[in-house]
Amino acid sequence: MNWDLQNLIVAFVDTQKPLFDIQRQMYLDGLHGFAAGASNLLTMLGYPPVP
Repeated sequence: MNWDLQNLIVAFVDTQKPLFDIQRQMYLDGLHGFAAGASNLLTMLGYPPVP
């Protein structure tokens, strides 16, 4: 039973491999957007921007 579950997990991960670059780019874009938004919010609240 455990081997079957492991094989299913491996098969699922293998199907996702072609999308890894796209998922990485989406993650980095989201992270950058969050950081920029937080920076803008803190700047509007009066904190000095960090270079």
